Amino acid sequence: MDYIETIVKDLDEIAIVEINKYGIPSLEDYNDITYIAVELAKKSNADIGVVQLGSKLMHIKLGQAISEKKREEHTNMAIGFAQEFFLNYPLNEVLKAKIFACIREHKDKNFSCIESEICANAKCYKFLVPKKILKMFYYYKARGYNYDEIFLIANEKVDEKWNNLTLDICKKELENNYDKIKEFLELCK
Repeated sequence: MDYIETIVKDLDEIAIVEINKYGIPSLEDYNDITYIAVELAKKSNADIGVVQLGSKLMHIKLGQAISEKKREEHTNMAIGFAQEFFLNYPLNEVLKAKIFACIREHKDKNFSCIESEICANAKCYKFLVPKKILKMFYYYKARGYNYDEIFLIANEKVDEKWNNLTLDICKKELENNYDKIKEFLELCK
């Protein structure tokens, strides 16, 4: 096991505790986004270790932030967590800077490195895959939303994530999904 794998393993242990405590993000989303990000990193010759850590850290404090009604602060909370977490590991400053960029820039379209662009694009898959949209319906329905509200949220999320994609490889892969999801949502009106 190499050094990054050790850090990832340690981070996963902490993340699973956070996910079990707050329920957000789901463990499936946490793992799926990382998997997608790593696959994109391989295709883009990006630093896989940076992408692994960045994708895992970008939402590590989302559940806590939501429970404290501080959703907009989850990025800063994640950066603070990562800074403290990395005190236990002698990572070089260039790698840490890229990982922090992945966390800080995961909602942006202006990226300081390919790794942060990959992480931002990977998280868009959550709303651009039919299976994930169906799970979103279940999630919101279980929280008391009615179907009209859910369709509105789904439409907004699908468009938002489609418009946030910046990598051609992602747009090409997801274009058919986007069209079919939009058609489905339109038929359901």
